[in-house]
Amino acid sequence: APIGIVSALSPAGETVLPGPDRRMHFRDFIILFFYVCHCLYSCAAQSYVLDDKYGLGRTFDGIGGLSGGGATSRLLVNYPEPYRSQILDYLFKPNFGASLHILKVEIGGDAQTTDGTESSHMHYKDDENYFRGYEWWLMKEAKKRNPNITLIGLPWAFPGWVGSGKNWPYDFPDITAYYVVSWIIGAKQYHDLDINYVGIWNERKFDTKYIKVLRETLNRVGLNKVGIIAADGDWGISNAVLVDVYLNDAVQIIGAHYPGTLTVSEALMSDKQLWSSEDYSTFNDDVGGGCWARILNQNYVNGRMTATISWNLIASYYEELPFGRDGLMTAEEPWSGNYVVESPIWITAHTTQFTQPGWTYLQTVGHLLNGGSYVALTDGLGNLTIVIETMTHDHSVCIRPPLPAFNVSAQNATFNLKGSFVSTAAESCHCVLRPINV
Repeated sequence: APIGIVSALSPAGETVLPGPDRRMHFRDFIILFFYVCHCLYSCAAQSYVLDDKYGLGRTFDGIGGLSGGGATSRLLVNYPEPYRSQILDYLFKPNFGASLHILKVEIGGDAQTTDGTESSHMHYKDDENYFRGYEWWLMKEAKKRNPNITLIGLPWAFPGWVGSGKNWPYDFPDITAYYVVSWIIGAKQYHDLDINYVGIWNERKFDTKYIKVLRETLNRVGLNKVGIIAADGDWGISNAVLVDVYLNDAVQIIGAHYPGTLTVSEALMSDKQLWSSEDYSTFNDDVGGGCWARILNQNYVNGRMTATISWNLIASYYEELPFGRDGLMTAEEPWSGNYVVESPIWITAHTTQFTQPGWTYLQTVGHLLNGGSYVALTDGLGNLTIVIETMTHDHSVCIRPPLPAFNVSAQNATFNLKGSFVSTAAESCHCVLRPINV
């Protein structure tokens, strides 16, 4: 069976200057792999078993980026060609750069939501305009490059009329649901975009009545396939889902923000897919790349989260604004055409270019004896991808939450293939693993 052995890398971000010959492809980074893996029949090293004999783990849902919360992609739309298309290729083009599986966008609400304001599609009740802003354009560009990309919408704020003058959209759940569902319908009617999931209200208290009304409204207009992610804050909704059968039926995905790679028992008991629906939010230097590499693996190893979404997608806003350069890459100078392909792009590629949503994690994933972690995924057709990271503490600190101390040291590891992965070519893979330091 074909075996894909992949390792996270953290090269320095490459500054890409205007010009047709300056794009760097993923293959150019092969020489920067910091793992040397040799397939051997036997070797003296710590052994780890990769086996599907007793079943598989959870289904992989993908890796993504978040545009919004707010105005984090504002400068991107102003880039001249061909640089704008090059940037979009690095983000969304399969087997090229980050090759993202998921794009999450803000449903604009006419309010400042971190780095700027995104315009609403309904400034007031009788107003509808589905051409305001740039998120429509961005979703279409992503879809053009990857027709299978998952699209998600989430409100950060609501126009005042939704709450009848109050900043509380839950007092009139029917109006709020109408407002959100109108955005989903408009995406399809005016841009031929199928929204796959919708959220509740970014990092605010959830309301179970509203979630049920939203589900009923979606179903009533034929949007049964649009799933609800709740509640884009902490894991608190997990308890409510366990005791409320109607809420359980309404919610498809439990999504938490900045979980620190950990989940809670109630979320696991729900048997729902668990996502880190917003994560990273870290300056995109090599330490930020290390943060991203560590959480992409350990969100599943520690928390069984099957999707991780970076806030933000691209640092395309002025660096002096809050959370400057907290994106997978940087594009903050449309007047010059300059952009920087940062290390998180290539970290992402080590998973996205060797897996797809629908692949399944093996149950045999975990931590390495001397620090670091490994995951293994299969497509069920004999293909296996192993992603290994040995990020040291100081090279993988994220902006939040605080990271407890841990040690990583050099080590030898042998991965023994069992079950359907056994072949006559190789039954084990030996890796020399070195810690990644600043």
